[in-house]
Amino acid sequence: MVKSQNDEDGEFLPDFGVENDDDGYYKKYRTPNTQFDAMYVIKANAPINTECHANAQTQLQAGKVKFLIDERTAKEKLLATQKGSKMTPEQRADYLKPFTLTSILKEEMMNLREENEGINIILKQANRGIRKDKFSAFEYGLYYLKLEEDKKKKRKKFNAADWCFLN
Repeated sequence: MVKSQNDEDGEFLPDFGVENDDDGYYKKYRTPNTQFDAMYVIKANAPINTECHANAQTQLQAGKVKFLIDERTAKEKLLATQKGSKMTPEQRADYLKPFTLTSILKEEMMNLREENEGINIILKQANRGIRKDKFSAFEYGLYYLKLEEDKKKKRKKFNAADWCFLN
């Protein structure tokens, strides 16, 4: 993703720049077409995963995250409308996709169980047939938002003594 590419149809796809490239590792891949700050790299390890798990759990318990309604309910409501009943199956599938993905996310969350190894929190799947990639994306997204909020809080803090001019 850090290198420009052409897809199967021959369409040009620009390269993505990395926002948190403090070491300058991805700088060598930049071109004039680079979409700056399009990616944020998180190198997962046990402490970061623990922080992500704890943050996600806190946000969910505080009610700060709202989910879409169940896909079956959304489909029933859509079919009850005149517009929804006139849709083709493809249009209906496109409309219901966010609801379907939300249902999959909830299913993945229900499949996880928490275990502790020392100070680290580990989430293990109860059923290996159900993946947890959507939950991981959800969790890392919340973690990124937390980092951005923390960055804004740090900027707001200032020392009044720095602004005093004494003779």
